[in-house]
Amino acid sequence: MTDDCTERATASLASRWQTVRQLQPWMRLFSGDFALKGYLSAVDQGLISITNFLASVFLARLVSPQQFGVYAVGFLLLHLVRALQEGLVVQPMSSIGAVMDQPTFRRYASNVAIIQLALAVGLSMVAAIGGWLLTVMGNDVAGPTLFSLWFVFLTWQPQEFIRRIFYTRGALPSAILNTAVSSVVRLSALWLFARQTALSGQAGLHAIAWGSLAASILGFWQARRYWVLQGLNPLQAGLRNWKFGRWVLGATVANWFTLEIYPILTAGLISFAAAGAYRALQTVVAPVHVLLRAIDTLLTPRIAMLYHQTGHRGLGRALGLTYLIAGVPILGLLVLVSLFPAPILQLLYGDTYLDFHQGLALVAIFYGLWFAYWPLQTAFKAIHLTLPIFIANMAAIVSMFTIGLWAIHRWGLYGTIGGQALNAFIVGLVLWISWVVVVRREREANSKSQPATR
Repeated sequence: MTDDCTERATASLASRWQTVRQLQPWMRLFSGDFALKGYLSAVDQGLISITNFLASVFLARLVSPQQFGVYAVGFLLLHLVRALQEGLVVQPMSSIGAVMDQPTFRRYASNVAIIQLALAVGLSMVAAIGGWLLTVMGNDVAGPTLFSLWFVFLTWQPQEFIRRIFYTRGALPSAILNTAVSSVVRLSALWLFARQTALSGQAGLHAIAWGSLAASILGFWQARRYWVLQGLNPLQAGLRNWKFGRWVLGATVANWFTLEIYPILTAGLISFAAAGAYRALQTVVAPVHVLLRAIDTLLTPRIAMLYHQTGHRGLGRALGLTYLIAGVPILGLLVLVSLFPAPILQLLYGDTYLDFHQGLALVAIFYGLWFAYWPLQTAFKAIHLTLPIFIANMAAIVSMFTIGLWAIHRWGLYGTIGGQALNAFIVGLVLWISWVVVVRREREANSKSQPATR
């Protein structure tokens, strides 16, 4: 009897141990080093999301739709600058720098910092001169809007560059502190503008610049261990970045055209007020946008390191886990705003944008299609497979300047959102077909390398 009890207890213990072993990969997923970095990244991106959300709602409630449209267009042009920065500086650094030892990375980061400062100054001058010329030519809305961006372009880029250094080297607490300082200063500046009855779309853009300036000053001190003065060769580092990033640059700029230029076309073809209404709808689902940015920021160095260590093996599993973890909050929010569009808009903005509540369902579809390919696109960039991204976005641009323009003329703001959704579908289709081809070629190569068995 005792032997039977002992055998049953042993079998039960073995069964439980087997269950624990099967659950270990999932336990590591939620408790390992990568999970901790994911949680810290979520905090950082959450701060960005909350700040953008509060700033947008604050402006939308206190300024006219036209002024909110000015802010929206300026914000989208800032995204264009980010696309240039991604291709020339950030994505090459995230991929190349992730596998460097500390001394090598210090020299590399110092060289790239010089390139980044030159890029910030150059784009700032372009905004100032371009805005001045438009104003002189009589455009009293687009001209001052573009001119006001010189300050944002000059200060925002260095801050984002430093934040991405922290992500590349795994120093996420430093990134969180930097983001927090930027957010507090930005929201405080908005409050001061409102107190002085000087709140406008341009003031909203200037608030971003003041927050970025404070965070950049702090960030250069935070990242002091990465700066060196000896043996600098920014030209060599720039050529190295260009060799890696030329297709990334083309892909990110094309991606900006695919996703972001529609509202700017809406401002030109309809009105800045229509662009403001678009921004009001987009703000409701803004947390999705920030989660997608978090995926790109966190996953790029992780995938680059994984690919460096194991090649293509493991990429499929990493992508599957990313879609699983991020899909729950993203799809949950999109379903929520689709079911209750009018009450949500009423709560956030009062009656100002209530007439556009039907557009929220289209925005949800667009963001769902965007999420469907975004982690895959991030993986492609991390493993230097950027040509499919470029081709996908070029196909979407062709759609934009044909079907998209027709849709804007035919349905106005709803045509804008529908055109964006179509573009996201095209990009996702091309990228997933490319992924299937890559996986198939990998399997064929592996099968040929296996010794023949009898």
